[in-house]
Amino acid sequence: MPTREPGRHCKRCGEIIRWNAARFIGLRPFCSEPCAILWLSDEASRTAWDRAALEMDRRSLNLRHRVRLLRASWWASVAQRRLDRRLDAGPRAEDLPWIWLPSPRGAAALLLVLIAWAAAGGPAPETRAMIPLAPSPAPPAIVAVTPPEPAPPSPPPASPPAPAPPRAVVSPSPPPAERPAPTRPNPLPRVVADDITRGDLTVREVVFTFDGGDEANVAGEILDILWARRIQTTIFLTGQFIRVYPDLVRRMVDEGHEVGNHTDAHPHLTTYEKNHHQQTLPNVTREFLVGQLGRAEESFRRLTGQAMAPYWRAPYGEHNAEIRAWAAEAGYRHISWTRGVGTAEDLDTRDWVTDHSSRIYRSREEIATRILEFGRGRPEGLNGGIVLMHLASHRKTDRPHEGLPQLLRTLQSQGYRIVTVSELLDHLPGDQRSATPAATPLPAPDGRSPAQ
Repeated sequence: MPTREPGRHCKRCGEIIRWNAARFIGLRPFCSEPCAILWLSDEASRTAWDRAALEMDRRSLNLRHRVRLLRASWWASVAQRRLDRRLDAGPRAEDLPWIWLPSPRGAAALLLVLIAWAAAGGPAPETRAMIPLAPSPAPPAIVAVTPPEPAPPSPPPASPPAPAPPRAVVSPSPPPAERPAPTRPNPLPRVVADDITRGDLTVREVVFTFDGGDEANVAGEILDILWARRIQTTIFLTGQFIRVYPDLVRRMVDEGHEVGNHTDAHPHLTTYEKNHHQQTLPNVTREFLVGQLGRAEESFRRLTGQAMAPYWRAPYGEHNAEIRAWAAEAGYRHISWTRGVGTAEDLDTRDWVTDHSSRIYRSREEIATRILEFGRGRPEGLNGGIVLMHLASHRKTDRPHEGLPQLLRTLQSQGYRIVTVSELLDHLPGDQRSATPAATPLPAPDGRSPAQ
């Protein structure tokens, strides 16, 4: 077996580097600009999480903890600046310096700040500045109590002693129990914090939704298939996807597809991966989720000049009523996929599973059969179904998206319309059709051709 030559393989994907297309971040070589940007994005996310974990640890405020927190905050800021600089450079990214070093003046200033804070005994700089975890306790009520004055020594009757100057009286503040906790708001009504899993059971229409995380190796082929059938659908994208694949995103918008929010960095939100329970992770707060949605929205707006559709899909399907309520406050309604009778019947294609021996692996033919036979024997059939697929596939053969043309033709021949999420919700009953208070569902793209 040939020996792997050090420094000649991409630090992210491991592919052999063609030096005429190589990109560098410091001394780290990458095979292409997307790999370099994805590595920077991963580094920014990792350092931000490290900083957040230290900020949430309130058990110790000793010097060692403050040193670690200050170092983590500094590295997180550096990683984010490097990512922003790389993205702003655009086609001139290869002109960026190969090696980044902090200035001696900046390092000395950070050291002096650390020493000053340690000597003062106060909390480290920026502690709890990024992710507020809980409302600060209300200050105790101050009651104006005037201590008794000593009796004057036999004052003359005609000249009584001057009264003591009045003390400032501070009104008691409300008890802490009455203050609402911003990180755990009361759940909103179901109509705005619900989980949409299906449309109207009386209308023959289906939504094929596609999720884009940080890869897009089959996205172009999927868009070609949809364009050939003149079909517009809803695609959920992360902020990372939008920044790394701007041409694909512009094409989606130009061809009339509806783009929803898939968060910025595709983080885990609940404990489902560990215990199969949808319990909110300790580090996931309202501010964290709104920040994830907001950064993805901002990336899309800067690229296209448009707002995202007011729908979102949680990464890994991890969500609960509390998380959906936070998103609803930000103007987003959660869209899942359709589940039928029992756990075996659903419209999750499992197209991301690559192991043929896995019990949840589904071949291209099995995926098509499950969709076409969904609800068979029941009056509603596939009506209002929401199908889940992805814009990336690690399968070398038996790739699910290659069966889309025949599947779409069959569905349309059976009288089903392939629609967007907005169109699907338009046919729901009035109380379920209502959008979140902060947003209104976007109309179908202008010039949409009817399904063929």
